[in-house]
Amino acid sequence: MAKIPEKRHGKEELSELRMRNAFSVRPPVQAIKNQALRPVFLSLCYLICVVSVGLCYYQFTIPCLSCAGLGLLSALFIFWKKPRSRHHATLMIIISLLVLVFGSVYYFAQFEQPTNDPQGPIRY
Repeated sequence: MAKIPEKRHGKEELSELRMRNAFSVRPPVQAIKNQALRPVFLSLCYLICVVSVGLCYYQFTIPCLSCAGLGLLSALFIFWKKPRSRHHATLMIIISLLVLVFGSVYYFAQFEQPTNDPQGPIRY
């Protein structure tokens, strides 16, 4: 809890505090810009995630899973290296993980034996 001051600050003291805050050392703008992701690379990563969703919708499972894996790797790179773009990376991680989970469920469902197979378990 902040302590309430016992006396009011004078005008000179307030102006000195404002002057100190105005001339305080801040990081240069280029350093802040380097922490963000370039828009072209960002749109490319989002495109990879959206393409993986589309491939999964049309049941192209192997390209879907590889595209989602590539999207996950690029999102992890963004999360690790670019701190100002982590919100984009988390959204791409969510999309990629959902595609990977549901795509792999649909992929492995192809290998299950049907219960009403007329040829039987030995496929004669």
